[in-house]
Amino acid sequence: MMEKHCFAYRNRKCKVLKVKKCEGDSCPFFKTKARADEDQKKVFRRINSLDPATRRNIMDLYYGGKMSLLDDVEVG
Repeated sequence: MMEKHCFAYRNRKCKVLKVKKCEGDSCPFFKTKARADEDQKKVFRRINSLDPATRRNIMDLYYGGKMSLLDDVEVG
């Protein structure tokens, strides 16, 4: 029952892939919710490290312009 631990498994189906059965930890997209959260923080740190125009462009394009998502992220 690895699917119960995967960040993408909700409502008894995968939200990332169109598959009938979860492949568990052999799936290349499998990661725990904690790992997915950590990866998202890394993405936001990287975006935060960019120049303001590029940062705005990325946030507009991929995150609906929600710049507040970057507020609690520290640039390492």
